[in-house]
Amino acid sequence: MSVERDGVVPPGTTSSAPVTLAADSRVPSVAAGATAADYERYFRIVRGAPDLVSWTRDVLRLQSAVLADLPATGLNAPQRADVLNGLLLTSHVTLTAWLRPRSLPDEPPAGTTSAGARDPAGGPVGDDGGDALRRWKLGHQLFHLLLTVMNSVLDDTLTEVRGARWASVCRDLERLRALYDAATAAMAYASDFPASVYRDDVRPTMESPFLAPGFSGVLNREHQVMAERMRALLDSLGDVPRTVPVAAIRRAEALLRAAQRRNRGAHAVICERCVPDGASLLQQHWAGAGERPWES
Repeated sequence: MSVERDGVVPPGTTSSAPVTLAADSRVPSVAAGATAADYERYFRIVRGAPDLVSWTRDVLRLQSAVLADLPATGLNAPQRADVLNGLLLTSHVTLTAWLRPRSLPDEPPAGTTSAGARDPAGGPVGDDGGDALRRWKLGHQLFHLLLTVMNSVLDDTLTEVRGARWASVCRDLERLRALYDAATAAMAYASDFPASVYRDDVRPTMESPFLAPGFSGVLNREHQVMAERMRALLDSLGDVPRTVPVAAIRRAEALLRAAQRRNRGAHAVICERCVPDGASLLQQHWAGAGERPWES
């Protein structure tokens, strides 16, 4: 048997073709599970390198759509206020970005739309049939928008902690609390229709043959980033020096943690209402594939 060293094949031999192995070191199944790309294609989220003009256009488009639909929802007054507060904070962060020293991007030609406002197939966002399905996707886009703003604020807050700028830390902890509550309200907005409508009209659009099995919110990249940075921030607040306004920081931290708990509790309530047996699409996929979550 010839031996290949450093990628060089000995003379007189023929190199074999490479073998492709799965990242989990297993034989692939016939029906591959849903991926982050499936999740983003469904909710019409396009990855790219948007400039500030494109981002601002998408913020305004999504705000207009949510504001037009909000009066028709069953959200209560506090939930509507949280959605509006989240939209206001998103606008504030966007306007602040415009004021930072930078060379502004060129204005797109009249009549064009930003890349983020269209799905990969070229259809306009929100072009789905059915009010419930449209609200489901619109609410998830709003959720992603709020998470993106949260990630930017988290970056700023972590920098402020490292720089011991404690007054700014307190301010941004409150902003994160408000954004968390806005994200919770966005979940309520996205699911604001009868459970029977979710079962009969919305859930089937996330199943085969429309999507690969195992479609799940765990494929949400913005949420993954937010969860990692939130853990890093809360860990960093464990070593606040006694020489700073500890009481104010601890109060703001407690309010932020309470918003986290409200978010998790609200998500559990939505899941229980829409899927009473608790079997998510991902759990169904694991059961059908004979896998367990910690094995996949």
